[in-house]
Amino acid sequence: MDSKNYDFDWPKFFREAVRAVIIKDNKIALIKSKTEGFFKFPGGGIEPNESHFDTLIRETEEETGLHIIPKSVTKLGMVWELRKSLYYDEIFEQKSYYYHAEVENIVTMQNLSENEQKLGFELVWSDIETAYNINAELGKKYEMTFVRREAYVLKYLMENELK
Repeated sequence: MDSKNYDFDWPKFFREAVRAVIIKDNKIALIKSKTEGFFKFPGGGIEPNESHFDTLIRETEEETGLHIIPKSVTKLGMVWELRKSLYYDEIFEQKSYYYHAEVENIVTMQNLSENEQKLGFELVWSDIETAYNINAELGKKYEMTFVRREAYVLKYLMENELK
């Protein structure tokens, strides 16, 4: 996903992240922002010296309270984003790695950052088509490119895995 809204001479900020795709009974576990209305996959940035697997487990538990079953984790794919940073004249490059996972039947308390609390992050089990339609619509008017990224992945799941 290349927005082409940057100057090639700008400095580049690179980030890698992981995202959990958790589907159970034809519903998908997503984070919904109560304040903005968008859906996002559980996950986030990889910390220094942290593996994809460890980040996936940590971020999913922090954002949702769900506990991934380690042996269930399998690779789904990666989305590569290039765009102008929201804050500086720099190129923001991010690779988001998506993993299928199953979770235990317990949910513990979320451990949200201050920003996630302000956005009203809550775990929801949503119909995939509903989440896709909302994000696709919001993606037309928001600068938050992650909303379009998540819509892209939701559409992929609808077309390729949930026929």
